Amino acid sequence: MAASARVGEIPVSSARRVLLAIIILGAALRLFQLGAESFWFDEAYSVWVARHSLVWQFSLSMQRIFPLLYYVLLHFWLRLGSSELVVRALSALVGIGSIAALYALARDLFDRRTALLSAFFLAVSPLHLWFSQEARMYILAAGLGICSAHCLLLALRTYAQPGSEQRRRPWLWLGYIVSTALAVNAHYFALFLIPFHNLSVLYVLLRKRPDRSLLWQWFLCQAAVGLLSLAGLAGVFSDESRYWWSLLDALHGAPRLGDLLRLLFHFSLGTTVESSLLLKAALLAFGGCAAWSVLQVRNGRLRLHIDEGLLFTLLYLLVPLGTVFVYSQVRSSWVLRYLFPFLPPYCILLARGLLNLPARLPRIVLALVLLLLTLWPLVNTYRIQQKEDWRSAAALISLQEQPGDVLLTVDEDIWLPFEHYYTGSLYYQGISRDITDPDLLRARVGQAALANHRVWLLLSHTNNVLLKDVLRQFPNSRMVLEQHFLNVEVDLFNLSTTNGGGS
Repeated sequence: MAASARVGEIPVSSARRVLLAIIILGAALRLFQLGAESFWFDEAYSVWVARHSLVWQFSLSMQRIFPLLYYVLLHFWLRLGSSELVVRALSALVGIGSIAALYALARDLFDRRTALLSAFFLAVSPLHLWFSQEARMYILAAGLGICSAHCLLLALRTYAQPGSEQRRRPWLWLGYIVSTALAVNAHYFALFLIPFHNLSVLYVLLRKRPDRSLLWQWFLCQAAVGLLSLAGLAGVFSDESRYWWSLLDALHGAPRLGDLLRLLFHFSLGTTVESSLLLKAALLAFGGCAAWSVLQVRNGRLRLHIDEGLLFTLLYLLVPLGTVFVYSQVRSSWVLRYLFPFLPPYCILLARGLLNLPARLPRIVLALVLLLLTLWPLVNTYRIQQKEDWRSAAALISLQEQPGDVLLTVDEDIWLPFEHYYTGSLYYQGISRDITDPDLLRARVGQAALANHRVWLLLSHTNNVLLKDVLRQFPNSRMVLEQHFLNVEVDLFNLSTTNGGGS
C-alpha cells in the first residue's frame, strides 16, 4: 500500500522534538504512582507463574489457555525485584515503546503530522494508561500488534517499489513473522489480527498486480507464524480451557449494538467514569472525530474519501473487532481486556479525523474538547483506588493474628494474591464460593472451628457470604472484627467463652 500524500509536512527535526515531548509525557503518566496500589488477583497470578521454572510454564501451556511470552519475560524481569513498582515497570516500558511504534506506523501510512497526533492520543489514552500500569500481557500484545502491522505495510510496499526497497523485503517479512508470532504468544486474541493482514495482502494482489512471488511468500509467512504460535495456542482446546470458555459465556453472553457503543466509550475514555452525560459527550466528540476521518470537504462539498493509508487503518481496527463480534455470537469472547490490542488504529483514526476538518479553528475547538473529556478519566486513574487491596488485608491479619488462629478463605483461589503479601504463619483453608449448602459448609469448617478459639474469614471474588452465617451460628460465636477493603473483606470470629480475643 502506497503512502498517502504528504501536504504541509512537518520538518523532521521538529517532529523528533515533538515526539520526544509526547514520549516523555506518556512515560510520566505511566510511571506516576506505578506502585501505589497492591496487586490484584490477575497480577499476583502473573508473578506467581513467572516465579516457576520455564519448563513448568511450558507444561502449563499444554494444559490451558496460557500464552507464554509475557510470563517468560517476567520470569527474568523478577531478578530486578518483585515489588509492585518493579513488576509493573515491564508493562510501563512496553506501553511507552508503543507510543513510538504507533508514531512510526502512522508516519508511514500518512505523514508526520498525523503520526504525532496519533502518538499523542495513545500517550494520553486512559485505557492504554491502565494496561500500561498492569502486570499483565495485554499491553505486550497491543505493542507487538503495532509492530506486526508496520512490518506488513512496509513489506507490501516493496512489491510496488523497485530497486533497493526489494532488497529489504526478506528482512521485513522476517520482522512480520517474528512480531506476529510473538503477539500470538503474548495473547491468543492477536490471532484476530491475521484476517486483517490477509485482507491487506488481498488488496495488494487485486489492485497492484504484483509479481507472483507475493502469493507464495505470503503462504510461507503464514505457515511460519502458525508454527511459531503453537506454544501459545496448544492449550486452547483443552478440557480446562473449555471450562473457561463456558465461564465467559455465562458472564458476558453475546454482544449487542450497545456493546459496540460501550467499547467506543472505553476506547475513548477508559473505565473510570460511568456518567451517562459523559458517555453521550464522548460518543459524540470521539465518535464524530473518528467518523470524520473518512470525510473531506472539497469545493464546498462533503465527500467520502478513503485513501490506501486510511483503508489499512480501518482494516486494522474493524476486521479484528468485527471478527470477534461475530465469533462471540457463538462463543462469548467480547471482553474489554481481550479487545484492547485493537486500540492503536482507533488513535490513528482520531488523528485523521481531526486533521480532516476544513479549517484551523474547528480543529482547535475539537482538540480542546477531546482533551478536556480525557482529563477527568486521567485524574480518576490516580485518584480512585481500583485494584483489590490485598496488601492492607494481609497486613491487618499479620498484625493481629495469634497463635492457634485459623484462616478460612472464600473463594479458595484467593490464597494466591493473599500469600503474595502475607508474612504471618496461620494455617488457612480454602472454601469454594460454589458451596451454598449450609450443612456442607458447617461440615467443611466444623473441625477448624472446634479446634481453634479464633477464626479469620477472608472473602473476595464472591457474593456468597453464607460462611459468615455458619460461623455466627456456632455456640458462643462472636464477631470481633469486620474490615472492608476494596473487593476484600476480613472478619474475625471468637468462638471461645474463656478468651476475649482481639479486635
